[in-house]
Amino acid sequence: MTGPLIGLYAYRIGASPSEIGVIYGVAALTTFLTRLPLASLQHMLGSKSLIRAGVVTNSTSLLLYALSPSIPFMYIASGLRGIGFASFHPPALSEAVRLSGNNQRLGWVMTAPPLGMTLGPLLSSMLLAILRAKFEPSLAYSYTFMVGAALSGIAFFAPSGGENPHNRRSIGMGELSRLLSRDMMLLVSSRFLLSYVVGAITAMLPIYLVEKSMMSEPEVPLLFAWASIFNVLGRPLSSLLKSPTRGMMASSTLIMTTGIFFLTPALPALYLGMALYGLSLGLFIPSSLLAVQSLAEGSSLTMGIAILTLSIDLGSSAGSFGAGVLREWVETDWIISVSAFAAGIGSLLLMRRFMLKST
Repeated sequence: MTGPLIGLYAYRIGASPSEIGVIYGVAALTTFLTRLPLASLQHMLGSKSLIRAGVVTNSTSLLLYALSPSIPFMYIASGLRGIGFASFHPPALSEAVRLSGNNQRLGWVMTAPPLGMTLGPLLSSMLLAILRAKFEPSLAYSYTFMVGAALSGIAFFAPSGGENPHNRRSIGMGELSRLLSRDMMLLVSSRFLLSYVVGAITAMLPIYLVEKSMMSEPEVPLLFAWASIFNVLGRPLSSLLKSPTRGMMASSTLIMTTGIFFLTPALPALYLGMALYGLSLGLFIPSSLLAVQSLAEGSSLTMGIAILTLSIDLGSSAGSFGAGVLREWVETDWIISVSAFAAGIGSLLLMRRFMLKST
C-alpha cells in the first residue's frame, strides 16, 4: 500500500534522488542486518511471536512516516520498517511452506502477498486522490500512511493455529553447514540480482513518471497494482512447471525481457514491462522457497529462508541506493533497463549451474 508512496512523499518534502535512494536503502539494509539474529530467536519465541512483533513494528514505522517533518525522520522510519520485515518475513514464509504441504498448494497459498500488493496500491491511490482534493499534499500523504498503519495493526489480532514443535528446536552445526552449501549460495546470488531490479524500480520509477508527466502522483500506485496482478498469476503458474528450477529460469528470462520495454517512454510499453516484471516475481518466489525446502528441512527451514531473503534485503538496498546515485547523471529509463537486462542474464547463468549440479 505504501511502498511506492514513500519516495513520492520524500520528493514532496524536498528529498533529492540520492536521498530517496538512501531512504529505501536504509529499510533494506536494516532488514539485512537484523534478519538472521531475529530468525535465530525462533526456537525460543516461536514463529507466531516473531510474526506479531513484525506487524507491530511495521505499524510503528508507518506512523513515523506519517509524522515525518524532514528527511532524517524518514531514515528512522525506514530503519523500523526494516526491522519489522526482518521479524515477519522468514517465519511467515516458513509457516506458508509448512502449511501448504506440497508443491501444488504452495503456489496457491503464496497468492496472498501479491493480492495484498494489488489491493493496497489501489486503496492508497483512491485515498490519495480523495485526500489531495481536501488537504495539502503532505497532509494527504500523512493520512494515507496512517490508514496503512491501522490496517497493519489489525493483522496483529488475526487468529493463528498450532505451531509445529520441530520449529522450536535449535539448529545443529550439521544443519547450519547444509544451509551454507554451494547450491544455497547460487540460489542466494540469483535472488540478489532480481532484488536489485526490484529496488531500482521501487525507488526511481515513481519519481521518473511524475517528472516526465507520464502519470499523476495518485496514478503511480495503480501501475504497481497492475504488476502485482501478474505477480498473483505467477504464483499458481509456478506449480504447473513441476520444477523449482524451471520456475526460476523462466523468471530470469522474463526479468531480462522486461529491460527492453523500459527503454521506450510510452505507457503501453511501460505497462507491458511491469506485467512481465510482476509475472517474473510471481514465478520466482514460490520456486525459490521450494528449492530452499529441499536444502533445509525441519527446524532449519526458517533459518534457510532467512538466508535466502538476506539477498532480498541486500539486493533491494543496493538497487535503490545505486539507482538513486546514478540518477544524478543517467536517465532513469536507462538505469532500470540495463539493470533488468543484466540481472536477468546473470540469474539465468546462476540457475543453469544450479540445474546442472542438481541433476
